[in-house]
Amino acid sequence: MARDAPGALMDVGEIAVCNRSRNLSDHDLAFMVEACAAQVEEAAAVWGIPPVPVQLYRNGEGVLPPVCWVFTVVDSIDMQGALGYHDDWAGTIYGQVLAQGDATSITLSHECLETLVDRTCTGWRPIPGGRDVALEVCDPVENDSYLQSVTIFGETRGVMLSNFVTPSYFDPAGQFPFDRMRRLGSGAPTQTPGGYLIMRDQDGNISNVFASGHMPARMIQKLSNPRSRTLRRLGGRA
Repeated sequence: MARDAPGALMDVGEIAVCNRSRNLSDHDLAFMVEACAAQVEEAAAVWGIPPVPVQLYRNGEGVLPPVCWVFTVVDSIDMQGALGYHDDWAGTIYGQVLAQGDATSITLSHECLETLVDRTCTGWRPIPGGRDVALEVCDPVENDSYLQSVTIFGETRGVMLSNFVTPSYFDPAGQFPFDRMRRLGSGAPTQTPGGYLIMRDQDGNISNVFASGHMPARMIQKLSNPRSRTLRRLGGRA
């Protein structure tokens, strides 16, 4: 069973966030992008991988760099049941984030972090019992978020960002802290309320494990979409 290294694929110039929403202003999104940029730099240091700049491209302004990951903020997402996703096509990473008012920053943060650490959604890590867990850094603590202070041109705002797990979470011998907010007392397969994992057993059988003990309605919707990355993990063999 392959277990790839975090961040392994092609080099990337930056994460380019493009605003295509009519409901979220460029001004508001600028604070969210600035907060995500700081968080990505922090997470990259924690994970021991190169940081990736996060830049905002306003609607209709600017030329995207030749090498980048493009995340588009939209009012109607093309992945049923999702608030955000990232995917790849011929080695090019792209994604969408649904505009949700102030909560947009949490989803954008989630997608930036998970793309940073496992950009193709194919990584697995071994845990006790001969099992593997998918290398998803936000899913186990999906419902947790914290406030990041951001100042742009003298204006300061608090922006909510997604919690994320550290490398210790996937290490059977890992030490505290296991997540950025220090809410987890041990590593995988533990989760905080609202979290979930994708697990693979010794025979290659793949399943979802939810902290609540049952599959939320939003996840059922996602699994009905053949383009869902979660569905691909569940149906694939890595």
